[in-house]
Amino acid sequence: MPNPEKLSTATGQLGPICAITGKPLTFAEAIVLDNEYVCWEAYVEATGAESATNESTITGLKLE
Repeated sequence: MPNPEKLSTATGQLGPICAITGKPLTFAEAIVLDNEYVCWEAYVEATGAESATNESTITGLKLE
């Protein structure tokens, strides 16, 4: 049974609360770190990880 103290509906969906920042998350945006749900910002701070995606401009596509 999930611990209801670690869940929130503040985002409009049932989801976990970040174990480091306390920010309410959806399950889609939560990352598991050491058996705890954390947000991206907390994950980066705890692990030193970076995004593998580089920003680039794509010409010829209408992305509006």
